[in-house]
Amino acid sequence: MKTISARLIPALSMVALLGVSATALAAPIHMMEEVVTKTVRIADLNLSSTAGAETLYGRIKAAARSVCSYETSYKLEARCQTRAIDSAVKEVGSPLLASVHGLATGRTVELVAR
Repeated sequence: MKTISARLIPALSMVALLGVSATALAAPIHMMEEVVTKTVRIADLNLSSTAGAETLYGRIKAAARSVCSYETSYKLEARCQTRAIDSAVKEVGSPLLASVHGLATGRTVELVAR
């Protein structure tokens, strides 16, 4: 089983950070409170299998829903989730995960060269 947990922690932290970046950029500094983060487990997944990639994608989506739930409108929440998921998929750098994402959304992401 391939384990990339050490490499993924910064990527998933980025999911959380990107989740709040849209609102953070639009809000005055005095209104910004805290960065919301969500840890996503991957050590138990085989990311070279479709099942592992699909499971990780589900976990990334759940984390994005969680960190973006603070948004004040459905439109802002949806935009936050889209950016967070796209960013996490890109950072993980798994072609199979990117394929699962593409099939689910109809969008492609450019993977980070490792």
